Amino acid sequence: MNTLGLERRDGRNLLVVAVIVAVIIAATAEGPVGVRILAGGIAGIISAGVFVVSTVLINRYKPDYW
Repeated sequence: MNTLGLERRDGRNLLVVAVIVAVIIAATAEGPVGVRILAGGIAGIISAGVFVVSTVLINRYKPDYW
């Protein structure tokens, strides 16, 4: 996490976002329970990746006064 420039709170926020997305997708997906959990897990991983990329870009290119 430190090599990417992420702070401790960014890691916590990453986990919260991934879990919330995974739960929502698993609850709203259709199919057997195993498929729903798999879909939620994949969506959680994708959202975590997007969160990391956007957070790194924001931290790197944000203005000094922000």
